[in-house]
Amino acid sequence: MAFFPEEFIEQVRNANDITEVIGEYVQLERRGRNFLGLCPFHAEKTPSFNVNPEKQLYYCFGCHAGGTVFNFVMETQKISFPEAVRALAMRANIPLPETAAKSPAVRAQQKEKQLLYRVNQWATEYFHRQLRQMPEAEKARDYLARRGFSSDLVQEMKLGYAPAGWTDLVAAAERSRVPLSALAKLGLIVPRRQQEGYYDRFRARVMIPITDERGRIVAFGGRVLDDSQPKYLNSPESVLFDKGRLLFGLHYANPFIRKTGSAILVEGYMDCLSAWQFGIGHVVGTLGTALTIAQARLLKRYTDHVILCYDADGSGLQAALRGLDILLKAGLQVRVAILPSGQDPDDCLRQQGPDYFLQEVIGKAQPVVDFQLAMLRKEHDLNTVDGKARFVKAAASLLAALDNEVAKTAYAQQIAHDLQVPESAVLAELAKQARASRSKQRDKLGNSRNTTRSMELAMMAETDPVLRGYQVAEDKLLNLILSDQVNGQELLLAWQELDVYAYPADRELVALLLEEMQAGQVLDGRRLLERIDNREVAERLAQVMWSENIELENAAIVARDCLDKLKHLAIHQAITAVQEKLRIEKDTVKRKQLLQELQTLLEKQKGMGH
Repeated sequence: MAFFPEEFIEQVRNANDITEVIGEYVQLERRGRNFLGLCPFHAEKTPSFNVNPEKQLYYCFGCHAGGTVFNFVMETQKISFPEAVRALAMRANIPLPETAAKSPAVRAQQKEKQLLYRVNQWATEYFHRQLRQMPEAEKARDYLARRGFSSDLVQEMKLGYAPAGWTDLVAAAERSRVPLSALAKLGLIVPRRQQEGYYDRFRARVMIPITDERGRIVAFGGRVLDDSQPKYLNSPESVLFDKGRLLFGLHYANPFIRKTGSAILVEGYMDCLSAWQFGIGHVVGTLGTALTIAQARLLKRYTDHVILCYDADGSGLQAALRGLDILLKAGLQVRVAILPSGQDPDDCLRQQGPDYFLQEVIGKAQPVVDFQLAMLRKEHDLNTVDGKARFVKAAASLLAALDNEVAKTAYAQQIAHDLQVPESAVLAELAKQARASRSKQRDKLGNSRNTTRSMELAMMAETDPVLRGYQVAEDKLLNLILSDQVNGQELLLAWQELDVYAYPADRELVALLLEEMQAGQVLDGRRLLERIDNREVAERLAQVMWSENIELENAAIVARDCLDKLKHLAIHQAITAVQEKLRIEKDTVKRKQLLQELQTLLEKQKGMGH
């Protein structure tokens, strides 16, 4: 990473008006002091993407993306901050400063990566040429034709063929003066154990280049043409390739994902290739491995809506269940597509055709709860009383987590109808599981020093005017701190000690601001926005910075009032927790202790003037 002086970064920022830069990507219309357009980061029909030329910030009220001109270039081009600085410096014809030179170690690391990218590109061309020209590759060409892959797709994706010999790639590299050490670092060749030299890792396989989200070739997948094992073989991990942080085809699928507003997630690259062949571009794959949280977060940079489309066999459905939790934790909205029995997406596309796949599989993808209930039905014998009882208990536990009472009741009615049992029995079990869920949540939360509770509060804000009041106080407090009208360090320390937040992301944001101030840095929201890795925290900071600046003569008093408001939130949370414990506690001694604790809290609340 290049370390540019702050003066240079400011020069580049000032030379690239955010309205002009974004206007090259988005059609903007002036609306008052702002410019408005369709958000480039999520699909929308009604414009919610705003650009403020005075603040040199953008903010989308739909997906909450926001930031400076550097953030916009980073997000649209999927590049790092130093790369965005370089790109905008070039746009403004500003030469890079000599002081931006990297340390010798960093320069050497970047030089090695550049070499490895070039070697991967050379290997791609080599494998592709073998597929096109080598007589031995006839069986590979036949295989691709049988799968329905056109010559255009083969050319566009640079599919290739690895010859059956043990040293064909080694010999070709030597002829082309490609460093064998680089091929070995990429895992394309393997050192011999008993003697000097190398042998080819991939032999007699169709070769599929694997790219990162920027389209750079980082690895390869090889598919055998007979019954050899393993059927699929990926390059080993390297400095370029971390399979747990990469999704196959994301670079290709990106424009289609933005156009449709969703992504279809499959398990392998053959499923992706088949979909693309049939004109279904918004498909990405996990390279046949279990989905990771890093992959889910990567996907969320491109869309909020994901359709899981895993194989229809038992292992595929179980993988879908595991994937659901990961995608939901990443904040994605998920549906699950059910394929015909025994088929994977590739089979379905080739046998039933793209119309069937889009209409009957993707178009009828199930909401998360429906899929989970369907899986529970398969696990229980619903022809027996015991099986029905176990299913209702498991289903009620699942439904207890829903925050929509209408949905809970509707699902309970559906279950009662399907099992031919009284609806009241299902609702009773649901109420029982809800109580158990609340009890577990209390044990997990303990007291107000828990992020989960803050998250729950944030979700309730839209319908809870009291909580909204706490959020307004939090917004105002951050605004005053960022505008340097108050003693920010003192307030941040007090806030961190209180450890109560109406917005979940503010815990980390407060820590970040305090770290900056303790390091002697002047708080600069734009500079922080450009360097925050956590998307949720970045969106929250952008939201605060987008709001109107508050200029107050009595700023210190207002800031203290906001902090007192948050102290009341802590008391409010503690009272709610004790009241809930009292509601279910039966033991007389424990109830007496809880009542005393509640009385103390109520007196404390009263003493605060609320």
